[in-house]
Amino acid sequence: MTVVRTDNWIEEAGGDPFKVCTQLIQYFPTASASEIHHHLTMFGMYMSTKQGEELSKKLRKINAWEIISDEMEQLRSKWKGPSVPVFIFPSDSNNKVLVRDFNGKSGLAYKDKLFLFISPHNTETEIRAILTHEYNHVCRLNMFPKREDDCTLLDTIILEGLAEMAVEERFGKASTSFWTSLYSERQLAKFWKEFVYPNRKQLKDSDTHEEVLYGLSRYPYMTGYAVGYYIVRNFLKGTDYRTEDLLTLKSAEIAQL
Repeated sequence: MTVVRTDNWIEEAGGDPFKVCTQLIQYFPTASASEIHHHLTMFGMYMSTKQGEELSKKLRKINAWEIISDEMEQLRSKWKGPSVPVFIFPSDSNNKVLVRDFNGKSGLAYKDKLFLFISPHNTETEIRAILTHEYNHVCRLNMFPKREDDCTLLDTIILEGLAEMAVEERFGKASTSFWTSLYSERQLAKFWKEFVYPNRKQLKDSDTHEEVLYGLSRYPYMTGYAVGYYIVRNFLKGTDYRTEDLLTLKSAEIAQL
């Protein structure tokens, strides 16, 4: 496991995000630096040289790299998870949705790497929580391997539900994302029945998968995320299981289908 000192990358590049992303080409061998940056900005990475220079210095002051290194050691030991590189970047402070709904933090997980986009005003607990969520994804993707092209909506919502329950177990309900409290139990049961279950086999590259997951088009906001958390929480009720015990279970088993 390596928490990469991306602050040094940013400093050497004078904050230029495109220059920074040339360092990532080895991790995305079929993409250019500009393509990598475009992709990462969709998930919250900073956009401008000015942001890079200013925000990276502030992240150093709050010891972001040290906090994440410490949390990674704890999580990897607790979950017996894989060793993957962790890349930390300032988040885009001009992204209104990111700031409003996620308090300026987000992440992106792959089977073999992990990205965190954080803000200098994030607390230590928030930083640890977003890492917990994303590293849980990494563990699930390695312990329950499935080709990305074969992943369904059900797989995705269970992935998200597991990750957020892991945050709740580790830091309490107050540290979970806003979408865990958007809807009542009755609403979530209805969303599962009417929106998610009928589309549970939609593949990851389909429009419907994205619409239900994020609550686009006619679907309520963050439908898939909220229902995934609801399903995992209900599965755990009345058991002695923790989320790490579910990492190898099939999605249909967790959804009790």
